[in-house]
Amino acid sequence: MSLAWTMVRHRFAAFAGTFVAIALGVALVAGACTLWASSRPQAPERYDSAPVLVHSPAIGKGTDGYPDYRSWTPAEARDKADQLSTVPGVTAAVPDPAFYVQKLIKNRATGDPEASRTAGHAWSSTKLGGYHLTAGTPPSQPGEVALQDAAPGETIDVLTAAGPEHWTVTGTVDGPGFYLSDSAAMEQAGGVRVIGLTGNPQTSAITDLVFAGSERDKLEDESVTRIRWLGAQLIIAMVTLGVFVAVFVVASTCALSAAQRRREIGLLRAVGATPGQVVRLMYAETLVVAVLGGAVGVPIGALAAPLLASPLVNAGLEPAGFAVTLQPAVLAGAFLLGIIVALAGVWSSARRSSRVPALDALRDAAVERRAMTVPRWIFGLLTAAGGAALTVALPSLPPTTQTTAALFAAMLLLVAAALLAPVVIVPLVRLVTWPWRGGATGMLVREGTLTGVRRVASTAAPVLLTVGFATLLTGTIATIEQATRIDETAKLPAVEVAAPDNTPGLSEAAVAGQPGDAPLRSEMLMTIGGTTGAYQVTGKSDAKGVILSRDLTDRPKRVDVVFRDGTTATLPVTGTHDGPAELADVPRALLREHDPQALADAVMLDGPARAEPGMKVLTARQYVTGLVDEEGQIIDLFLVVLISLTVGYTGLAVANTLLMATAGRRTEFRALRLAGGGTGHVLRVTTGEALLAVAAGTLLGGGVAAAALLGMRRATEEELRQSVDLVIPWGQAVPVVLICALVAVLAAGAPVFTRKQSRNGGF
Repeated sequence: MSLAWTMVRHRFAAFAGTFVAIALGVALVAGACTLWASSRPQAPERYDSAPVLVHSPAIGKGTDGYPDYRSWTPAEARDKADQLSTVPGVTAAVPDPAFYVQKLIKNRATGDPEASRTAGHAWSSTKLGGYHLTAGTPPSQPGEVALQDAAPGETIDVLTAAGPEHWTVTGTVDGPGFYLSDSAAMEQAGGVRVIGLTGNPQTSAITDLVFAGSERDKLEDESVTRIRWLGAQLIIAMVTLGVFVAVFVVASTCALSAAQRRREIGLLRAVGATPGQVVRLMYAETLVVAVLGGAVGVPIGALAAPLLASPLVNAGLEPAGFAVTLQPAVLAGAFLLGIIVALAGVWSSARRSSRVPALDALRDAAVERRAMTVPRWIFGLLTAAGGAALTVALPSLPPTTQTTAALFAAMLLLVAAALLAPVVIVPLVRLVTWPWRGGATGMLVREGTLTGVRRVASTAAPVLLTVGFATLLTGTIATIEQATRIDETAKLPAVEVAAPDNTPGLSEAAVAGQPGDAPLRSEMLMTIGGTTGAYQVTGKSDAKGVILSRDLTDRPKRVDVVFRDGTTATLPVTGTHDGPAELADVPRALLREHDPQALADAVMLDGPARAEPGMKVLTARQYVTGLVDEEGQIIDLFLVVLISLTVGYTGLAVANTLLMATAGRRTEFRALRLAGGGTGHVLRVTTGEALLAVAAGTLLGGGVAAAALLGMRRATEEELRQSVDLVIPWGQAVPVVLICALVAVLAAGAPVFTRKQSRNGGF
């Protein structure tokens, strides 16, 4: 270990790339995992003064893995609250009906649409949050409300599931939400799923579903849970990409370092070092660098994480009020992961170095011995064959799977191109440099590149992967989004659509009397084949009973259902539909009767619309574009983050490769200066070689991505049976290439300037 420390201390420049890669990787993992660990589910603020929450019965789990619950009817909730109030230690048992409400300002709905689904509550629910009346009196009659930002006596306009209403403010409370009288809130909500207990309840005396202590956090609002889930997906993608690319950069750096130290390792073998000692030396050197890199990366990640909290909240990936907390276990894990990543990256180079013969200490040639190893040949040819075979088989695959298969084939071909780059680069360089073969600089660039194929391949490979993946992913998403707009617009039976305007759906008043059908959306429990589960339900005017999916193999003649308000019924099955098995249709009037909170997604207009609050009229194209863009914004954000990380690591890999390679060519450039070449000539050679490597990587990566996009467009056209334009993401690909080129030129030229300043060790 002392020898390893001495080697790192005296030749730190050779390990700088590994150090930076590990430091940045550890910082990324530490910061991202700190954000993830800080973003844990939390019970809603309105339950802060209720140490125990009793939930309505759970009936199995849905396809999303979360429990399906049966609501209590208002009468059942009151009876259950009376029973729970007798439990020792309970001071109050309060049902918490929740319902949709948004405040209207100038006839426009305000606030977060999803959070507004549970913004309304009963006045007695204020006990659960510890809220108090600061002015006025509690609401007692229909049309009266108490809320935070209003004075007693004011009249406010609100939007509920029934439609616009005028409420009189009777009191001001010191907590968020809209609070109606208990009877009015029960009527609005329909069913109840939570009863909060205040005081110090003895949970052992309660036989119902109880959430106490940290278990209360499982009752976080669904709208908040969805936001946390989106943020978690981005963080997982960041960590996965960071670890993968860090291993790639470390492996590339160590491979190049081992190649440059071949004579040095040969000397160690000549003086008696065994292969095992060489392996242990390289592991020890990497371990020293990894410890130093982790020691730098951990505090960087810990300090950067709090700075990202606000941007994540603004992007809708974390809920409002999200705060980052110190996570010592996460930081320790990131430090250990950095060491593991570093040792994994050096594994191949250490094994290769252990086989260096002692005779190599007597050799001194700039020509690389072998650019391709046997494992590289094997994996390169296997991935190329797999990608080519999958591409050829695309036309015979089902249309619904062709797009995914084309994407997978492209990824295989990109990996194959990176592995086989040393073989492909030679003819590519000859072709590209053919017009400049007669000039001195062109000849030097051409021959220097052909001589250092391994160096060029190490520079081109990260550029190839970055340009290829960036072009492929952004082009695929843009093409699919365009195709989706065309397909979904063609499905709409209307020219114009009445759509929600900053609301989670359309109220009953908004759709009543509109020229067109407006199905309601809700959820109910159904028992089919002896299994009870939650089904997404559409309330349609033309439905006479329950309409189930054709995918259900055991369709009964009648089904037992539990509506959203907790009431039960047995309904006849009157037909089938072509949708997924978890969807069902029921009569619209029946659904409205048992779910006063049900909203409509939109109205397909067949005549002039009547203006209503919370509604806007769009063309069919605008409506579909809005739906696609809403999902696309999250996807675009993911792409920006992931591509930025990839470009950052690519720049690091390119810079590190060229810095080490150029610094190792001192003898070559000294000979060029002795032959009459100045610093400008040397810079032109290094710049030309750097740009040539970036161009080779760009052509290979872009070519594979373009071919894959063409196949994907063909598959999409066959699936939709209509023409689809190919979208080439020039706006994303060109900046990636320019950044790689700039980094390559600067990294290749930096050692030249450094040597020029140091005349004693100059070229």
